[in-house]
Amino acid sequence: MKRNFKIYELVDRETYETFGLHAWRFIDKDLINVLDFIRNSLDRKITINNWYWAGGFEQRGLRTNVSEIVKDKTMKDELYLSAHVLGKAADFDVEGMSAEEVRKWLSENKLPVNVRVENSVNWVHLDTINMGGFYVFG
Repeated sequence: MKRNFKIYELVDRETYETFGLHAWRFIDKDLINVLDFIRNSLDRKITINNWYWAGGFEQRGLRTNVSEIVKDKTMKDELYLSAHVLGKAADFDVEGMSAEEVRKWLSENKLPVNVRVENSVNWVHLDTINMGGFYVFG
C-alpha cells in the first residue's frame, strides 16, 4: 500500500525537530494503516498538521507534554488521556468533503482496523482505541 503521509504531518514541530524521521516510532501502526487506506480509497488530499508549510495546524496528530492543549490541561490540574498523546489519533479534513460526509463514508466502508470517530465537530477525529468495531462518541 502506498504511504501517503510524511512524519511532519503527524507530529508537532518540536517532536519533528528533536526526533526527525525517528518520530515514526511514536505513531501507532494501525493509525498509519487506516489513514493510508482512507487516502488511497478517497483519492483526495487529507490535511492533518500543516505547520511544516507555515499552516496553522500543529496539534492534530501526536500531542506531547509541550503541546498547548496538553499544557493547558496540566496547568488546570485536569486529567488528559486523549488518544492523541498515545499516537493513536488524528484530526483531519478531506478536500472537497464535509466532516459529516467523511464520517458517513467511514461508517459505510470496511476499514482495515476498528476505529472511533468523534461526532458533531467540523473536522474528523479518528483514533484507533479499539471499542470492538466502528464506534462514534461525542
